[in-house]
Amino acid sequence: MTRTIPQPPARRTGRPRSGCTPSRARGTLVKDIGKHPTGQSTFSVYDHAARAVTGQRYVVAERRGDWTAIWYLGQKAWFRNPGSAPVAVPSRTRMATPRPGLDSVPVYGRAYPEAAAYPPGVAVQPLVPLQYTFAAGQSYTVGLTTTGEFYKATTFDTTQHRVVRGTQEYHQIQFGHRVMFVRSEDVVVTEA
Repeated sequence: MTRTIPQPPARRTGRPRSGCTPSRARGTLVKDIGKHPTGQSTFSVYDHAARAVTGQRYVVAERRGDWTAIWYLGQKAWFRNPGSAPVAVPSRTRMATPRPGLDSVPVYGRAYPEAAAYPPGVAVQPLVPLQYTFAAGQSYTVGLTTTGEFYKATTFDTTQHRVVRGTQEYHQIQFGHRVMFVRSEDVVVTEA
């Protein structure tokens, strides 16, 4: 038996939906617990929580017929991507996956140096993970690889500015609409 899946309304084009699968064409928008404490994204032009845009790269999580799911903010985000008129373009890239044996890895909004890198007079910046989950089995594209850095500039006098560079290595990942960081020792990076 063949079942025709209705195309979502035009106002939803380009918006990944977590509950939108081949069996349910009108799902809910992807939840962003960082932007919306309740997780409910909106269709507002100012709400980028559920917006995957041209130029960003994502890892395909699953395909079902004309539907494709990408890893987006710790969940599968589905969009209609028919072979006869694809909206996604395949590309080669590096991707990060949690190291074997880890249930999840912390995701950070910035790449700070390790505590030992800070000189006297410069307060250690705490490295606090964001509320998102990057679980085992998920993968995200990697942009740059860098070491932690902090720029202290609390005055207009540039002689008082300090740059703290550490050795802690991070990978910048495309995690939803934004870029975030993971520590290199927490993930395995492969070419895809």
